[in-house]
Amino acid sequence: MKNPNNQETTQAAFELAGMIYGISLDGVVNRNEFEALKNWCNQNECLCENPSFQELFEKISPIIRDGSINHEELDEINSILKSFLGDFEEEQTHHPNLYFLNGIFEGILASGDVNTYEIYRLNQWMEKNKHLENESPFDELLPLIKSALADQKVDDQEAAVLKTFFQTHIR
Repeated sequence: MKNPNNQETTQAAFELAGMIYGISLDGVVNRNEFEALKNWCNQNECLCENPSFQELFEKISPIIRDGSINHEELDEINSILKSFLGDFEEEQTHHPNLYFLNGIFEGILASGDVNTYEIYRLNQWMEKNKHLENESPFDELLPLIKSALADQKVDDQEAAVLKTFFQTHIR
C-alpha cells in the first residue's frame, strides 16, 4: 500500500468536517448519520500510515465508535478537526471547500431525507463561499437551491431532485 500523502489526509479530514456540518444541519443525529460516521472511520483508517493523520484518527475514532454520538461529541470532533486543519471555516482555496461540500452532501444524505432547514443552512454556507461559484458542483447546485427555497419550503419533489444531485456528486 502506498504511503498516504498530505492531500489524501487533508481531503479525508475536510470531508469529515463537511459530513459533521451536514449531519448537524437539522439538529438531530440519527442512527443512519451515526453509521455514516463509522463508515468514514472504516474507509479512512488506512490513512493512519501518515503520523499526523494517525494522531487525528486516534482522537476522533473512539468518539465515533462508542455506540452513539451527540451534538457535544460532534462539537468535540469539530474542535479536533480545526486543530488538525486550521480554521476551516475561513475562506480557503477551492479544493478544501469542495471536499467539505462533498462531506456536507454525505451528511445530509445520511439522515435519509432532505428538509427545508438543511437546505436553508446549506444555502447559507454556499453564500459564505461564493468564491466557488464557478466550480462544479457548486455552480450547478446554487440554482437548484435558489429554486427550491424560492417559496421558503423544500417540497417532496424538490427534495428528491436535491437528493439525486447529492448522490450523483459525491466523490
